[in-house]
Amino acid sequence: MSSSTSILSLPQEIIESILTFSAAADDACAIASLAQACRQLRSVVYDPEDRHLWRVIFCAAFDDPRSVHRDLSAFDWHQAFTERVWARRYIHRHARPLQVPKKPHLRSTRATLLPIDQLSDEHTSTAHLNNLRALNAVVHAICTAAPRPPLPPRVGTARTDSHDLPPLTELHAHTPRFPPPLPQHLSLNVEWLRRTLSDGLPYAVIGLLSNEFAEISWRHLPEAQSLGQLTSYLGFIPVPVIESHSPPVSPNSSRRNRGKSTTQDHAETIDMSESAQRERARNCARPLAFQMRYLSRRRNWGPYLPWPPKAPKPAVVPSVDDYTADDDDDDMDSDEDYMPPDDGDTTPSATPEPPDGPTLPPGAVPPPQHLYPDWTWLAAARVVAECKLRAHVDATDVAQLEAWDNLRAGAWGPASDTGRDRSMEAEADSRAEPLSGDEWKKHQRDWAGAEGAWRRLVCWLDYDDLIYHNSYGDFIDSTLDEAWIIVPLSLQITGYSAPSIAAYPDRPTIHVKGEMGGAGWVGSVEANDDDVRHCHGTVSMLPDGNVRWSITSTAPNSMQDEWASEAVQLGGVGSAMGSLGMWTGAFHEDGDPLGVMWQWRVG
Repeated sequence: MSSSTSILSLPQEIIESILTFSAAADDACAIASLAQACRQLRSVVYDPEDRHLWRVIFCAAFDDPRSVHRDLSAFDWHQAFTERVWARRYIHRHARPLQVPKKPHLRSTRATLLPIDQLSDEHTSTAHLNNLRALNAVVHAICTAAPRPPLPPRVGTARTDSHDLPPLTELHAHTPRFPPPLPQHLSLNVEWLRRTLSDGLPYAVIGLLSNEFAEISWRHLPEAQSLGQLTSYLGFIPVPVIESHSPPVSPNSSRRNRGKSTTQDHAETIDMSESAQRERARNCARPLAFQMRYLSRRRNWGPYLPWPPKAPKPAVVPSVDDYTADDDDDDMDSDEDYMPPDDGDTTPSATPEPPDGPTLPPGAVPPPQHLYPDWTWLAAARVVAECKLRAHVDATDVAQLEAWDNLRAGAWGPASDTGRDRSMEAEADSRAEPLSGDEWKKHQRDWAGAEGAWRRLVCWLDYDDLIYHNSYGDFIDSTLDEAWIIVPLSLQITGYSAPSIAAYPDRPTIHVKGEMGGAGWVGSVEANDDDVRHCHGTVSMLPDGNVRWSITSTAPNSMQDEWASEAVQLGGVGSAMGSLGMWTGAFHEDGDPLGVMWQWRVG
């Protein structure tokens, strides 16, 4: 072929358009194939000086991250694109639906009992690092999804002439229980997410959450925080099960099972029905979500990583044999001999810190610049919460709350404020000293979408059950069940103060007050007949770009604080999915209970 008729004879702009079209058509392999054709085309594709081409290619396939991140001068468009392409191929290669034999004449859950060897997957250091890489790419796609157009305030939530929100009972009567439907607004990232996770996640990942690898303490694996963050966002994703006319055959099953008894074969099966997977995930989540020893000053009494950390992270990833279940409580912060009181009595002092670990000054908590979400605890909270919702709430309402589009920023934020969201900024900036002067005052606005009507799901265990299972049990009890309630919550902005994190000078701390239904809330029309509590708190930034919600509520018929909650926004700033976290006693006394809370705005 003469040079006059080769693709090289085309103007470079046309070649770039071909590459862009390939990306938009979800054909990333075409780009790599073209680059391998000759050196000249390779230089066009991989020219390190040409950031424009890869920016155009990236934005043809994904949402432009500049819509949620303001400073992307160092963003590597090529690296981000190739990481997502790799992650999708890796997940599709390792995530596969499980085939079970179809039994048209029998209705039996035994059709979903599969031999363990058909489910086994790799658990090596390399596999864990590959899982981490794939999970990070998926989480990054969620965190850079295009924001949604903001929702208008609903009828009944506007302020009155006294500049206060309507009474809680009125807000409750005029607002829905779950977030209102969002207008259709396409996100390429969310569409990519649906295609990437169409067959779920690799079994080696999902099995960690559903306790099928009980010998492995997943909270200490390299991918733990990323897996926890993804689970907090998307919920537990069970391995899909499809029916087939012929039973699946494992290549090693006949050799491995030769000579074994029927009893042994039966002992090596596991029920992979969706309900069984979710039940195991809940059983795995409860010991962490309701672990009283988790509460600590080093975590600021919330779902945060302890600071100071007990030990630096190892430079080399240990083998999977090092991640045993015996290490599961290594980062719990109370004494080894601590036992919750049998009678529920409390003392003014909090549980002491272990003498062999780094400690904070007496009475101190970590400063805001050292608070990072503990996504492993938040993942456990999400599993507990969603299991309770799925068991007691209409499936349509649950799906409306859990829709992946609800993770996108902006649903409840100002139209011009979609946020500088997540850890794209240099971490050194987030550790800078707090701002001085009054520069932050020009940014006073409801950047978090805090003011309005909310609903809050609260889950807790009976105190006797909580004490017993923290002292002697393992939370595996067929009769164990969380109490739960969904109560209304109203928040009104009372003022602003300097940002908690210097890297976010346009995100001053928002101070709020309001009312919240208590445990005795029944939705009465008459305010005097219902359990209405006062509440107050702040909305601020965490150093990694997440939004922190700190709300304290009072005792019934009192202005005395009783319960405190710490929560982290799910998804972008002002997302419709709300925030997920924990509640505990406001004074952080020994024996304080803890539980799960999830709140979302409805108007």
